[in-house]
Amino acid sequence: MIIGYLDNNQRNISTDEQRDIVNQYACNNAYNIDIFINDPDIKNIKDNINSKENMLIMANIACLGSKLAIIVENIEFLVSNGFELISVKENLKFDSSNETTQLLNGIKLSIDIRNSMVSTITKKALNDKRAQGYKLGRDFGYKHKRYIWEGKEADIKNKLLSGMTRQQTADEVGMSVGSLYNYLKLNPELKNMTDGGQHA
Repeated sequence: MIIGYLDNNQRNISTDEQRDIVNQYACNNAYNIDIFINDPDIKNIKDNINSKENMLIMANIACLGSKLAIIVENIEFLVSNGFELISVKENLKFDSSNETTQLLNGIKLSIDIRNSMVSTITKKALNDKRAQGYKLGRDFGYKHKRYIWEGKEADIKNKLLSGMTRQQTADEVGMSVGSLYNYLKLNPELKNMTDGGQHA
């Protein structure tokens, strides 16, 4: 079976352009496209095809993934399941041959080299910053604050109970009055204590 594969990813060329490229390639090589598939999960293609011998034609290699590592993984999966792959733009053919294995191994090596370079460069940059006296990372004991009022609860309570309006309290503690209302919703006891005709 000859399959035209279309990629719906917005970063790729349009599916109409992809279809034209695949059709033109098929015409130039005397192939008849049996079906077009645009399933974003490459691994689903195998489940939808009953034929044992399949050729998958795509407009470009980017159809197989947004990252090189994902592309290699998808190529290996399809080839291991009996698919012959053709990427028109790059004029590449992937099948069960040794040439394909060597090409994929070369790509994997380039990925490893790139990752190693990025890691080395990043570590060097961080060490240079430390040597220049920059403090990196979060302070010891740092705790991510989920709410803007965390750590200000006692101050908020004292100001409201002293008679400050909600707007004045919000301004004093450095938050919006909307955030203060949200805080009071989560603390109904304090809200009830300060609801005696008090408004923002």
